[in-house]
Amino acid sequence: MENRARRGLQLVSTVVRTFSQQTSNYEALLQTIARAIAEALPDTCFVSLCSEDCATIGPVAIHDTDDKVVASLERFRKLYPMSEAPFAAQAIDQGPVLQSVADVRGGVLGEILTTLGGRGFVIVPMRAAGQLYGVISIIRRRAEHEPLDALDVEILEDLAGHAALAISNARMFAKLSNEARLREATQFLDAIVENIPDMVFVKEADRLTFVRFNRAGEQLLGVGREGLIGKNDYDFFPQSEADFFTQKDRETLRNKQLVDIPEEPIHTAAGTRWLHTKKVPLVDDAGTPRYLLGISHDITERKRADAALRLAKETLENANKELEGFAYSIAHDLRAPLRAILGYSTAVLEDASAALDTQSQDYLRRMHEAAKRMAMLIDDLLGLARVSQADLVRSRVDLTATALSVAAGFEAAHKDRAVEVVIQPELVAEADPHLIATALENLLDNAWKFTAKKPSAKIEIGKQDNAFFVRDNGAGFDMKYADQLFGVFRRLHQHEEFPGTGIGLATVARIIHRHHGRVWAEGKVGEGATFYFTLGESI
Repeated sequence: MENRARRGLQLVSTVVRTFSQQTSNYEALLQTIARAIAEALPDTCFVSLCSEDCATIGPVAIHDTDDKVVASLERFRKLYPMSEAPFAAQAIDQGPVLQSVADVRGGVLGEILTTLGGRGFVIVPMRAAGQLYGVISIIRRRAEHEPLDALDVEILEDLAGHAALAISNARMFAKLSNEARLREATQFLDAIVENIPDMVFVKEADRLTFVRFNRAGEQLLGVGREGLIGKNDYDFFPQSEADFFTQKDRETLRNKQLVDIPEEPIHTAAGTRWLHTKKVPLVDDAGTPRYLLGISHDITERKRADAALRLAKETLENANKELEGFAYSIAHDLRAPLRAILGYSTAVLEDASAALDTQSQDYLRRMHEAAKRMAMLIDDLLGLARVSQADLVRSRVDLTATALSVAAGFEAAHKDRAVEVVIQPELVAEADPHLIATALENLLDNAWKFTAKKPSAKIEIGKQDNAFFVRDNGAGFDMKYADQLFGVFRRLHQHEEFPGTGIGLATVARIIHRHHGRVWAEGKVGEGATFYFTLGESI
């Protein structure tokens, strides 16, 4: 007996050390208790915990050296009313229970004993510092072990007390750990909210009073959070604004979904600001809105910049219209005196040239040619003004048919030339039919002109990737001058070499830009040029 007691003390010491190694892990601790006690007092150990009001109890950890035995007991791992566990209730009320199988009739314990083939059992309560945690049960099932006796009860009582203390410590550690994690998480979230550059606020769902405000909100409104918390919109804003805010708040809470308010004015200490606000309900587990979260981005400076940009655009458009109108008026008014110059110079050349010496005739012819060239310039300037001022109406345009028509006109006007014109079939675009026809006419005129010195001239109209093109094998140009091609009066060749006014490509660029497209050129001296253009979508 003395040796058993000494051995029992050694077991208690070993088991207690085992408990202490698992104090920080509550779930693992329960299984450790069951395993360590089952090894100290064979055979099968149950650790059962009861509810705080001691109304229910159930096993939370089971151990036996035979895994099949443990598997057969898993079905008992649930909560039972205390009335269905009379021996556990007896141990809790009166102290340890030591019984043989013969003393048990039915009930949950009877089923367990039948499943195990048990011969007897001990149940002792687990208490620490006056707090009841549950009971520990040992069921003796193996024939090679002696029946349970008073010494086993004493050892199990000692182990149960240490187990209860370990459970108490583990629960306390878990609680403190959870509180620390919660505190850390709260501090982390607070740091995020406080450093968000947009205003963040939270309102209580019933009265819509503020319960949270971040630093950006204080700075925006010019009011400290101590003056905001517990108050609602009517305490700070004009009634019309407060009514609007409240209506959106109620809409958010009622529909339980995000409400996006792209623009809303708000009165602040620094004057009226414009906000882009999003509001979302915060609901509990039952889906009931408890709070309203709002995030407001200050868009005042963006609105001011947009307004300034619109004003600048309108001013520029008006200035361009006035300038174009002025140019149109001048060009139009120049036509009358120019017609007179051309008429009189023609009359003199036809009727009185014989009375003039050779040099005077040459001066007169030069004056006549200059007047004709000026008339062409005026006509082209008027054409440029017209394409700038004309209304742009997009429709589906058959560019192949348009190009064929324009090319036929050039062939009829220049019957002395043999030019191979290749037009890709099924070229279609969304564009203004009149303006795009003018652009094609100017591009083909350019190609026709600069292939004049080629014995085998060729012009192609087609589409490559997303860009339309007009390609020729004419004079070409040096790419370092490519940026100058589309300017008014910009020419890379002398008038005597290739006649023109330098307005045709500027007209093309104006038309393409009005379509929100892009125009560019590629070329090589003596090997021709390709003019590309895209037609952007309407805005």
